[in-house]
Amino acid sequence: MAIMIPQKPRMISQNSLEDIMFEALEKLSDEYYVFHSFKIVSAGKGILQESETDFVIFNAKKGLLCIEAKAGKVYYKDGEWFYGSGIRMSHDGPFNQASRNKWKLRDYINNTRFSGLIKKCKMLHAVWFPSISVLDIRGQSMPPEGDKELLMTSYALQNPESEIERIFEFKIPSGIETSLTAFEAKQLLDNVLCPSFNVFPTASLDLDIKRIAFHRLLNEQICLLNYLEEQKTAVINGAAGTGKTMIAVEKAKRHAANGEKVLFLCFNSRLRQHLSETHYCENIDFYTIDGFACKLCNSAAPNYEELKIYLEGRFVLGTFPYKHIIIDEGQDFGQSRIEETDIIRTLKDIVTDKSVDGSFYIFYDKYQLIQGATLPEYIVEADCKLTLYKNCRNTENIAVTSLRPITDRNPVLAAGCVTGSTPKFYFCDPAMQIDTVVASIISSLNTEGVTDIVILTCLTEESSKLASFCSDGMFRKKTRFTTCRKFKGLEADAIILIDIDANTFAGDNAKIFYVGTSRARYKLCLLSDMNDNECIDALTKFTEKQSSRKPKRELASALNAMNAPIHI
Repeated sequence: MAIMIPQKPRMISQNSLEDIMFEALEKLSDEYYVFHSFKIVSAGKGILQESETDFVIFNAKKGLLCIEAKAGKVYYKDGEWFYGSGIRMSHDGPFNQASRNKWKLRDYINNTRFSGLIKKCKMLHAVWFPSISVLDIRGQSMPPEGDKELLMTSYALQNPESEIERIFEFKIPSGIETSLTAFEAKQLLDNVLCPSFNVFPTASLDLDIKRIAFHRLLNEQICLLNYLEEQKTAVINGAAGTGKTMIAVEKAKRHAANGEKVLFLCFNSRLRQHLSETHYCENIDFYTIDGFACKLCNSAAPNYEELKIYLEGRFVLGTFPYKHIIIDEGQDFGQSRIEETDIIRTLKDIVTDKSVDGSFYIFYDKYQLIQGATLPEYIVEADCKLTLYKNCRNTENIAVTSLRPITDRNPVLAAGCVTGSTPKFYFCDPAMQIDTVVASIISSLNTEGVTDIVILTCLTEESSKLASFCSDGMFRKKTRFTTCRKFKGLEADAIILIDIDANTFAGDNAKIFYVGTSRARYKLCLLSDMNDNECIDALTKFTEKQSSRKPKRELASALNAMNAPIHI
């Protein structure tokens, strides 16, 4: 049987009989390759050109044959071809169309690096009328561009090979005879007539697609920005990943674009540095609250009593330089040294006074209250409280994992949120070298195209089991290493969270876990050397389980993670 490409007929008109012709051509010997609905598309010099040949037949010993098929009644009148319905045929009739397609195929081959094979392969064309018998055309005169010898009829449905061999026997004006070697015939098939197209996506493509999706999700936060145009003061709460910092920065930029000075305060020095570097703007000043106090009071350590006096003096003199104040990480401003001097309310009163007519916004996450014991009084008593619900940073699986130890609520995710891969929980034997295990996890992430990786410890940098393998905040001089606390407000494509033990899930420590895991955009890896009893102890911290047959697997499952093997 012939080799049919494709193996089944392409979509065709019910009345075209091409499915019947396809079945007939399948009867050809295995030396034949039959291409159904062979299309050639070229785009060059601003012009798109397309052609389609009903059947292209290739035989390595005979050559190429282009066949144009026309089913049903056809007739030729006054120099034009018509279907039985009276509709005029396009392309100047079947013979001209078959001939043109033959030359287009020749040009197509000629434009490849296998153009030399044209001189070794005979090319012909024919027309097939499957609904018409030999008797129907006997005595009929053919138009100038057609010849009965190039015509196949219903007879070819029963005897396709004899008809095709008959046409292949014709000599052509160029004198070319098919003389392809087996290797040349394979080249023509594999590289021109039926090439394989194997494009493997880069390892990072999955992350690129997720980045596009997250960027789209951020557009859903625009409604809040538009609301704040009319609301001069607001307290905005949102879980990790809901876009608080992005909205805060965008709000600051909108004011700055109007030529208005903005004071942007946060708590984390690394977040301040990141914002200064990535969102630099002439009219926006990024400070930590401690840095702001030291700057204004010209002191080495923050003195909030002096800061308050300084602010009040600037306000009275009308020399306070900012019209708008935006505070990120607002939950951390509840420390007693800040609260006792009522700095937040002082800042708010200055910019919202009628003489300034500015705005004041605080963004916070109650679950990330890890720098102080209570929320700032101003946040608790605020009149206008708004909440962001939809996660637009983390994948769904990472968002679920981060919340498991601190709440029984599932994250609210934006429509079309990226599900992402399940976080991996690695349990290593205490005898294993932790640096080797971490290096193995990093290597695995690199294989997936992930290079933006940060290692976070639930402890301090000095008490971490990885401490002796790190220097200057880097593991093996390549991968960032820091604490969950210090990395709060920042994010990375992948987070490796280490030093997880039963105490990680006890009381407020669970918030450290939440902060660390929620920093991951697309990949999250958890690493612990807990034994079975310690895993059971950890499970009791946020589930009702008191015992377990497979503690490690159940702890991983309780955290929406999979117990992953370590490959070293």
